Amino acid sequence: MKRALVFVLLLLTMASIGLAQRAFQLRVSVPNPSLGLGLEAGLQRDLVALIYGDVVFSGPRFLVGGEVLFKPDLGQFDRDLRGIKPYFGGGLGLNLPSAEFALTLSAGVEFALDRDTGLFVGGQSLFPFNGSSYGRLLFGAVLR
Repeated sequence: MKRALVFVLLLLTMASIGLAQRAFQLRVSVPNPSLGLGLEAGLQRDLVALIYGDVVFSGPRFLVGGEVLFKPDLGQFDRDLRGIKPYFGGGLGLNLPSAEFALTLSAGVEFALDRDTGLFVGGQSLFPFNGSSYGRLLFGAVLR
């Protein structure tokens, strides 16, 4: 239980960084329906720290986690592709209330609608330390 508390405190610290950057995600996933929020913070030019919390309706249970994503804007290579940001990366997740830790891998693409709003679609694979792995499809909006 102490590890879970340390993990949650680490996520809250990253949340304060995300609030300073003002990049929020509204997330929905299937096949296990869930609804969640995420906070993004730019680490470097193409690196993003993402923390998220999802309410998974089968259970109900919660999934909180943090990831580091490589998310370049393709507009830096070709001006016609400006606003398209493919991403991939990974991190750690925690299923609550069972306190199961998991490694996560994510990949997807974000499309900018304007300077402050984007839509994304991606996949996430979770590899729990004491269970079988599973994947889910994520889609949602990013508000800056």
